[in-house]
Amino acid sequence: MKITILERRTLQGIGALSGMATHANTLYLVGDDAGYLLKTPFYQTLDQIIDFEKVPLLTHTPLTPLSKAEKPDFESMTIINVDGQAQLLIMGSGSKANRKMALLFNPLTQQVSPFLNTPNYDFLESNQDLTGGAELNIEAVCSDDQHLYIFQRGNISRHHGVLVFDLKPLTHTHDLQNTLVRSLSLLLPDIDGSASGISDACFLKHRSIIAAVASVEQTINTYDDGAVLGSLIVLLSTDGKTLDTQVITDDQGHPIPIKVEGITWLNTHPSGEEFLLVTDSDGGDSELLRVIVVID
Repeated sequence: MKITILERRTLQGIGALSGMATHANTLYLVGDDAGYLLKTPFYQTLDQIIDFEKVPLLTHTPLTPLSKAEKPDFESMTIINVDGQAQLLIMGSGSKANRKMALLFNPLTQQVSPFLNTPNYDFLESNQDLTGGAELNIEAVCSDDQHLYIFQRGNISRHHGVLVFDLKPLTHTHDLQNTLVRSLSLLLPDIDGSASGISDACFLKHRSIIAAVASVEQTINTYDDGAVLGSLIVLLSTDGKTLDTQVITDDQGHPIPIKVEGITWLNTHPSGEEFLLVTDSDGGDSELLRVIVVID
C-alpha cells in the first residue's frame, strides 16, 4: 500500500474532530467534545470548503465545545441503510455513563432520533470479545449495508475487538444483543513500541474490505490523551484479517505526528482509492487530508 497526500487543510477554530461521512455532496463531521454535527457542501477539493453549519444533535446543549465531564464523546459516524434510506449513525464512546448513546440523523428531514441506549452499551461493555476486559471505548463504526461493525479502541490492552451485527433487524429492534452475528479480533502494528488503536473505519463495498485508521499515542489508559507518534491506514478483511498497513508519512518518509480520527471513501481513480481523513488536534486546530491510497 502507498499513501499520497493530495491536499492538507487546517480548519481554523475547529478542534477535536472524531468522525466523518459524505452524502449527497455534503460533508458531515462530528467532534468528541460537541453535541452537534458540522455540515458543509463538498465536491472535489478542500479549498472549496468555506463555512460549516452547526446541526444540533442534543436538546438543551449549547452549540459550543463541552467540558470533558459534560461531553457526549461522539467518536464515530457512518452511513447506514434504514428502510431504504441513508441515515447517519453517530455513536458515543460509551466510556462513561453520559457517553452511552447512539443517534440517527436523517439528511433529508434533518431529524435526529435515538438508536442505541444505555442497555445496549452495557451489553457492549460486558462483552469480553469486544473489550478483552478493558474499559469500553468505541472509536469506530462502519457498515456494508448488511452488517454493522463496532470497533473497540484497544491501544493500551492491545485487544482490538470488533462485533458484527445483522443490520436490518437491528434497525427495527434497536437490540444489539439479539442481532450479534460474530466477533473479530484484529492484529495491529506498533510505532516505536507504542500500541496503535483503531480510530475510525469505512467499508469499501466494491472491494469488500474495510479501510480503517489507527493512531498511536503514548498514554496510560484508553481515554486520556498523550503524545501523538503518528497514524496508519489499515486494510482489513471482513473476517478481521489485516491485509496491509501503512504509516502516514511526510515527503522524507517520516511519520507525521497527527492523530487521524476519521476516514471516509470518496472515489476510485486509475491511480488508486481516494479518501478524506480528519484529525483530532487535542486542543489545537483539526486538519482535513485528501489522500490517494494505492492498494496492491
